Amino acid sequence: MKKQLFFDDNSLFARDNTIRKYGKPVLAAEYNDGVCSTDYSTGQVFRLKNNKYRMLYFAHSKNFKGMKLFSAVSDDGTHFVPEKLWEHPGEKGKTYSHEIMELPECAEIAAIFEDIYCCEEERYKILMSEADYGKLTINDAVYVSGDLLNWKKKEGAFWGDGAEPLTSVFYNKNHKCYTICERPFWGIRRAGYKETQDWINYTEYRNCLNVDSLDERLAEIYGMYAFEYYGMYIGIPHIYRGLESELNAKYKNGIMDTQLAYSYDGRYWQRSLREPFISGLDSGYKMVWVSNAAVLDDGSVNFYCSASELEHGPAFHQPGTGNMLIYNMRSDGFIYLKSEDSGKPSAVATREKVWHGGEMHYNLKAKSATAAVYITDEDEIVAGNTLGFARPIEGYSHNDCIEFCGDSTDWIPVYKSGKKVDELKGKTLVFELKFNDGEIYSLSGDYTDVFNTQAARYRKFSVLPE
Repeated sequence: MKKQLFFDDNSLFARDNTIRKYGKPVLAAEYNDGVCSTDYSTGQVFRLKNNKYRMLYFAHSKNFKGMKLFSAVSDDGTHFVPEKLWEHPGEKGKTYSHEIMELPECAEIAAIFEDIYCCEEERYKILMSEADYGKLTINDAVYVSGDLLNWKKKEGAFWGDGAEPLTSVFYNKNHKCYTICERPFWGIRRAGYKETQDWINYTEYRNCLNVDSLDERLAEIYGMYAFEYYGMYIGIPHIYRGLESELNAKYKNGIMDTQLAYSYDGRYWQRSLREPFISGLDSGYKMVWVSNAAVLDDGSVNFYCSASELEHGPAFHQPGTGNMLIYNMRSDGFIYLKSEDSGKPSAVATREKVWHGGEMHYNLKAKSATAAVYITDEDEIVAGNTLGFARPIEGYSHNDCIEFCGDSTDWIPVYKSGKKVDELKGKTLVFELKFNDGEIYSLSGDYTDVFNTQAARYRKFSVLPE
């Protein structure tokens, strides 16, 4: 199943009376263990074999020096409680019952992730950032575990060259490697990536996102959390903004919130709308860090965020105001096309798709909506270009479609003729949605997107683009 999200118009033929908007994740829960403060970028969540969720987070407190790693558990992936790992204080050297370990001196956790292609005893990895203030650099060490609870440093392993936290790791299915999305060095605020297949050999660092002329005055990209989502890659750039004009390093003030970016191959990234996607300001938090995202059983997406009531700088030295925030978003709800004038009809039509069978699924809400299917089985040369032309198919028109009204993440059009889109398997098709006062979030189906000459080659030679 492939999804078409509406970050851009690259795969659209037509778009009428619509405007592009961010989806709005809703704050579903807040978590504070009563012991520590999560003011830093932290909070990675894993689905366990018993279907419970375990969240690992590092934190500081007025009651202990440095940083400790803790664990919380949840039945639904949203509401967490401290995980009772130890029966008695002091057991195995732990002060708190949900404490996993004490971090090395001057260390922060950059990322925690599951390496699904590794041996069982090293299945989980921590990318640790250990600051060396004497040499003004960061030692980027790797810790491994088979159960998320017992960790050991992997001698001789490293992952960065002075990279800081707010790092993420995802598996790139296109290139069959792991991608580390990181900053290039201590204090350099931009997003880039390296790739590895074995955690021994790495590609050169490549920059992928900077601030530009569309950004807020003095803003910086602090880093980017990135993850694979149904064949494409979603990035959440963290925007450090609201800074005062001072002739010194940007550190002692400013807020943190997020925007969206996207990539079709995990390497070439594009920015989206220049407005907040997830921000803690509405809930009283001046900084919010998105550290993890997970698709739940119902298809909705949870974002796991640490947040602080204090601005950048003070938050790191005054523990006590940091909580974990869990936001929930409808399936595919990152961005959508909305009726610009609710009193007029709206329409969205795709470019050609080679249809491999099954039905088309729509994620939308509208006062009314119908879907039509067109076939492009003829083409002609126009000024040297091979163009396909869409024509109606009997039984698949808007008049044939039974009208939809309401809100559905999985609407499958039904036609009065009894015809199924599955009957058009192997054809090059165009899908058109017409709706009133509505929002369209995604299309899903078994297809290959093609441009005009690719579509003509497929019709003539049955060759799909690689």
